[in-house]
Amino acid sequence: MDTLFAVCSLLLLLLSQNAAILGQLEGNTSPASSLPPLRLQPSTPSITHFVNDSFIIFCQTVQKDIDTKWRDPRGQTRENTKGRVHIEKKTGLLALVFEHISLDDRGNWTCEVNGQQNRNVNNEREFYSSFELLVNQKISFGKTEQVQSVREGRDAMVNCFVEGMPAPEVSWLYNGEYINTAVNSSKHNRLSNGLYIRNVSQADAGEYTCRAMRITPTFSDSDQITILLRIQHKPHWFYNETLNMQYAYVGGAVNLSCDAMGEPPPSFTWLHNGKGILGFNHRIFVADYGATLQLNVRNESQFGDYKCKVANPLGSLERLIKLRPGAKPMGPTRFQLKRLYTDAFELDLRTPRMTNVSDEMQIFGYRVAYMSENEFKFSAGNWSHAKQRDFSFHRGQRFIISHLVGNTTYLMRAASRNLAGLSDWSGVKIFATAGCRSWYPSPYPVYALILALIYA
Repeated sequence: MDTLFAVCSLLLLLLSQNAAILGQLEGNTSPASSLPPLRLQPSTPSITHFVNDSFIIFCQTVQKDIDTKWRDPRGQTRENTKGRVHIEKKTGLLALVFEHISLDDRGNWTCEVNGQQNRNVNNEREFYSSFELLVNQKISFGKTEQVQSVREGRDAMVNCFVEGMPAPEVSWLYNGEYINTAVNSSKHNRLSNGLYIRNVSQADAGEYTCRAMRITPTFSDSDQITILLRIQHKPHWFYNETLNMQYAYVGGAVNLSCDAMGEPPPSFTWLHNGKGILGFNHRIFVADYGATLQLNVRNESQFGDYKCKVANPLGSLERLIKLRPGAKPMGPTRFQLKRLYTDAFELDLRTPRMTNVSDEMQIFGYRVAYMSENEFKFSAGNWSHAKQRDFSFHRGQRFIISHLVGNTTYLMRAASRNLAGLSDWSGVKIFATAGCRSWYPSPYPVYALILALIYA
């Protein structure tokens, strides 16, 4: 700032000297007589800046013995030589320095001759000079929260605190579509601090965009903020296909699901025969809108009634699932390749009808797990990393594993499915998609087969 001030001061002094010499050459009586006692540089009557801009203006005197001062828009004399707005003095120059302009700096700033030095001057207007500082503020959204919640069934306000000078025009969008905020709208009204919504429902949840725009003679700009509106409501079931009666067998596993929506997100609690679930044979996986109870059935005491309780501050729900003993399914008796494609396998899977079990316990499909030989080696034969595909019986069903990589060897195993769960897994089969040079293009599948036999 000091270097800039020194350069500007030197330029202004040189301009003054040149003007004086020119006046003498034209026959003027005195170099000072042709110039007003005070001049501003820059000399524009109004100057526009944005908040936080820096700015310097000089008040220049022709006669070096004249003392000057700056008055702010409130008429107060500025005498401080440090601070956000301060003065700096040089011979014949008095600088007004704005290090960071604020909205409070708006208005007329005046440089004038100090004290009574102008009392004998006929034209006193020559002894002061003013400029108007116009301050613009960039568009911002203050303390607007980008996630807001309102209660279902009530009128609500989506707050958007727009700041800017001159004040921008505000419009609203809902999920990318413009909202009619006319005065006669029955649903929405635009207010100075946000969007007013009448009788909100869950259909009003989503993204609201508060868009601010302005056009002036000197500039135009715009900005926007997107607000996620959540509608607070009591829990309700959103996945109604959960069976109230489920089956498992000792030695198998079963997943009991409890899925409910609520805002705030609800809590989930599981009970077995009216009591908390103890022991190490279960795991509970909880998400914002659901909880799954995974049971490893080790004995018959784990059968019974399981209750899921869902609650938030606005309400609660309960769901009862009866877990009953079922028949373990028989594994596939035929598992072989039926047709080969460059990026898929069609499999031939067969299992005979089970005897001494009810019709509802008969097998209704298969699950196939598969990995490429590279994936199998990388996971050290851990089948929990395998991809899976479930198939169900229906007329014309074909068991096709698609979206595979060409010229690649895969390891696969299969299990039968019924209402009680999965059968034991079959032995591991190795198939290669079309494009391989041979059935075993490298010693790799042999290594994979050994691992498969170990980890099966």
